Amino acid sequence: MKFLKYFHILPLFLLLSCSTNSGKDSNEKTISAINQTNFRQFIRKFKVLSLPLIINTDEIQATSSLKRLNEKDNTFINSEYPNEIWSYGLLPDTSKTYKIIWLAPAEMLVPVLTTFSKKGQRINEQYLGVGGCGSDCCFWCKESIKINQDMTIYSVDSIRSCECDSIGPKENTMKKYIRFMTGKVSGNGKIKMTEIIEQRVN
Repeated sequence: MKFLKYFHILPLFLLLSCSTNSGKDSNEKTISAINQTNFRQFIRKFKVLSLPLIINTDEIQATSSLKRLNEKDNTFINSEYPNEIWSYGLLPDTSKTYKIIWLAPAEMLVPVLTTFSKKGQRINEQYLGVGGCGSDCCFWCKESIKINQDMTIYSVDSIRSCECDSIGPKENTMKKYIRFMTGKVSGNGKIKMTEIIEQRVN
């Protein structure tokens, strides 16, 4: 009799189990659909850029030509400053991956390259600036980033600096040098960059 009782309960248990799994699968599909919609809206905030692309970082300004990103957008890039980030543009081509450039806050806005799969999964991220600029008594710099049609990248900061005293800059101590790094975005969205190299120039 006990065997018969358990035999009758088993189908009910299996039915409830299947119903629970079905509800879980349905919920996951709904969440996935919402994420896909949010990701498409996020990508639309980036204008398509032309290659070769040259970015002079000292010329970037948070103006009406750039779109401020919001906290929902930030779920895809995870910036520490979700209310101070801006879209810059979308690199071609988009047949296999999305390659966006967004701007992170610093003394100057810093371009960041982030790549995604077509479904919105983040693949890779790289700060494109070489971080040599700053403010001082005798300090001048100009940073630029070039992205070529073959997706090779060259980031360089040309710098002049000298010592200062109570009178002002000591021109005889002037040093000229560059800080640079090179790299490339592969077809699968992976970004490979060298370490930053510093080199004296005449």
